[in-house]
Amino acid sequence: MDGSDPAVSQSAQLRVRRERVESGEHAGTNDGADTRGAHVSANTRGAHVSANTRGTDGSANYRTDFGANTSLMGVERGSGATLPRRSSHVRQFKAGDELVLVGNARHLLMEDGSEDAKAALTLNSSGRAIWELCDGEHRFDQIVDTLGRQFGVGTNVLRPQVWHVLAQMERQGFLRGLEKPAAAGPDTTFVIGIEDKPYFWWQTAIFLESLEGKLPAGWRTFVVVCNDTKPVTPDLRKVLERYGTEYCTGTNHANTNRIDVGLNGGECHAALNRVEALAAAGKFVGSDELLCLLDSDIFLYGELNLQVMPHRCALSRNWHIEAPTFFSTVDKNNGKGVDLNKLLDAIGCEQPFRPGGVNVFVTGAVAQDSKFIADCFRFSHALFLLGRAAGVESAWIAEMPCFALALTANQIEYELIETKELLVSDCDEAEIPAGTFYHYYSDPKDFGRSAFRGSKWHKQAYRENFLNTDFEHFAREATTDHERYFFELARRCRQRLNV
Repeated sequence: MDGSDPAVSQSAQLRVRRERVESGEHAGTNDGADTRGAHVSANTRGAHVSANTRGTDGSANYRTDFGANTSLMGVERGSGATLPRRSSHVRQFKAGDELVLVGNARHLLMEDGSEDAKAALTLNSSGRAIWELCDGEHRFDQIVDTLGRQFGVGTNVLRPQVWHVLAQMERQGFLRGLEKPAAAGPDTTFVIGIEDKPYFWWQTAIFLESLEGKLPAGWRTFVVVCNDTKPVTPDLRKVLERYGTEYCTGTNHANTNRIDVGLNGGECHAALNRVEALAAAGKFVGSDELLCLLDSDIFLYGELNLQVMPHRCALSRNWHIEAPTFFSTVDKNNGKGVDLNKLLDAIGCEQPFRPGGVNVFVTGAVAQDSKFIADCFRFSHALFLLGRAAGVESAWIAEMPCFALALTANQIEYELIETKELLVSDCDEAEIPAGTFYHYYSDPKDFGRSAFRGSKWHKQAYRENFLNTDFEHFAREATTDHERYFFELARRCRQRLNV
């Protein structure tokens, strides 16, 4: 195992890089006595550069240690009837104790910008054992049972690890015939809405880097660029295209649609770009798929834990929203604010209100519901104005409860998420579980503390591109594993983007 990644040191890992690969023997015909037919650099083990989230990854180094802690993996079972089989175009070579798989992926960009590339995957002995059983004749359950006997490991431990390996192989085009496990739930799209500014370029890169190579087949990322539908700048386009994420443009509510016009001509509410993002992304998903709306200043710590991911509409419990008086949790508001339950009572809504927000999960059908989206905007506007009328000085969180209010008002059922991995962090944790979506929002100006426990680093200091700065002194002084992981993601972003 590569110990450089503390969050996934006990789970199956994927390390990815682009390689030039030449020729070789077809998989299933000859393992090859040597590696003369392929050029695979010696530093593949430690490299983590580029993986394309659309499923045609560049060369990768895959290691899995059977018997490791599976709580990081989050897949309970695969589809027992699935018959994974090796793709016919894949070639394979022995490289010492490892097996190198080579597949055609000529449309991938190399690190130097050229396009003459092929996808390659390096497997250790455990990964090779899985690969050799993918012959189209062994069902998933049979593969797990066979490996259990071979390695002396229980099937409850093997099942999530093997499924993770198979899913990554399928995403990269090395396998066919894989069926998604029931535990993976509906296809999910992770959505962020951003302005086209350096401050958001680097946040977007870190967010996408943290999800690289970790999503099940059918899951994806989507970025809504809130720029009033102008052309995307070359710098942001580079980020979006290097990570292979889908994106579209939309209205920038930080510059348009002024509210509270009675005060100095009004002001804009930039947080409404989150509602804009949900509405825009909803046009690109199926009605039964799931959208996960997140903030841009967030990253996935380690592997994605599918066990904690919702299968239907859900919101993360939030301390701002569950306070008896909304807005009162911000110190400078001096206890002033709005009672959200009374707001719902005033419009005749008798549905119980669950205080969730920030991390938002809704189905495609809900995101495509024009009334729901309109109500999200309406509640945001109403809270902003009511807060101002109540004497609230800081109304920037007015958007937070709008999704819960709109779901409640439209009698749409939703769960309240209590699992730590999906709750908004308080930025003072000594440690967090792997699979956490860590929100590094905190800064001394607003909260009196920085983004990580015991750290001096905070995002507000980097209105320009953070990736262009020397952050190594912050990395050396980091006191938590998740802060060290954050800076490792930043290094990977630099390498991928050639910053």
